[in-house]
Amino acid sequence: MSALNRSIALAGAGAIGIPILRALLNHPNHPKVVVLTRPGSKKDLPSDLSLATVIPVDYTDVAALTALFKEHNIEVVISTVPPPGYVTAQHALADAAKASGSVKLFVPSEWGVPTEGAKGEGNLFGVKDEVAEYLKSIGLPYTRIFTGLFTSFIPWVIGADAESSAYIQGTGKTPFTTTSEEDIGGFVAHVLTSLPLTSPDLVNASLRIQGQKITLQECARLLNKSIVLVAEGESIPAKTDGEKHLKAFLQTQMEGGMASTGWDRRSNREIEGAAGSANKLWEGHVWQTVASSFA
Repeated sequence: MSALNRSIALAGAGAIGIPILRALLNHPNHPKVVVLTRPGSKKDLPSDLSLATVIPVDYTDVAALTALFKEHNIEVVISTVPPPGYVTAQHALADAAKASGSVKLFVPSEWGVPTEGAKGEGNLFGVKDEVAEYLKSIGLPYTRIFTGLFTSFIPWVIGADAESSAYIQGTGKTPFTTTSEEDIGGFVAHVLTSLPLTSPDLVNASLRIQGQKITLQECARLLNKSIVLVAEGESIPAKTDGEKHLKAFLQTQMEGGMASTGWDRRSNREIEGAAGSANKLWEGHVWQTVASSFA
């Protein structure tokens, strides 16, 4: 099947699934896209995506998923499933993809900082790395896409979405990677519809993209927010305790340099030139900055 009518299954239509779907449906290569949602999902697609083919299916039903992939001759499976479905759902999606005989490439739900070597950390990043290890173990070709922090999430991370100040843990002076959801969607649509699925740029590859490298202090100034420095363990404004812990965890990663897409968890250092190294695969594209995203 040529790139011009490539058949893609997208599991999940949430924060990053929607931008990916929009980019796929608007791409000039016109891929055939099937959106997989959980049965009973109450969430409707935005009006501009209302014509997309949506199929409710149990993400843990390997037989049903296999039959669906075969019926639609799916070549690429893109997973955007959120926790707690990282392991159970993605193992089932991967098993079905392998059993279908049609799927040539699996894109696991990464969509954040690099997680290679995180297995065993006992956190979200470790779980993501375990999924990648599982894909290797069953011999299913995969592409991991590391994006850094979604740009629209920046105000939330620093508590500036509901407060007049930006709450920063540590110094807030360590650069981290951020990429807009629109750019992430566009990149995914471009590489998965333009490159051969056997390309070494895709098969068992880790693609590190970057819209911009910036610090939290710089973000606060762009958002016209006063800066409040908080010590580790102090609260960053949030709606729930779970949110507080997540924001603190993410800011700890940022302060330590681990939120750059150039970071290598195995050697615990930044790899020179790695951040944004996959941007070249979308030749000629002008990547959005934080300033342009919030203009």
